[in-house]
Amino acid sequence: MFKPMYIAAAIAWLLVPTLGAAQSNPTGDEHHGPSPESIAACKDKSEGDVCEFDGAHGHVSGTCRKGRSGDLSCWHPHHHHDGGAPPSEP
Repeated sequence: MFKPMYIAAAIAWLLVPTLGAAQSNPTGDEHHGPSPESIAACKDKSEGDVCEFDGAHGHVSGTCRKGRSGDLSCWHPHHHHDGGAPPSEP
């Protein structure tokens, strides 16, 4: 009678550290959206326009794209903001 309850408790006990690890960021870097410089580089531009700016990691040349935040910002062609392949060119 108590066996299913013990099994459920054991599974829950094993999952708690896994769920906590999934919510933490091991590198300490949190994604805060596009930098102010990348947003400024696309001011008065449209999505797909060429852009460039000097950022924390050097000079960036790319295209203006909308990110998850909805901001139009300058994206380096090899920087995968959404974890996937770079957008295809029209």
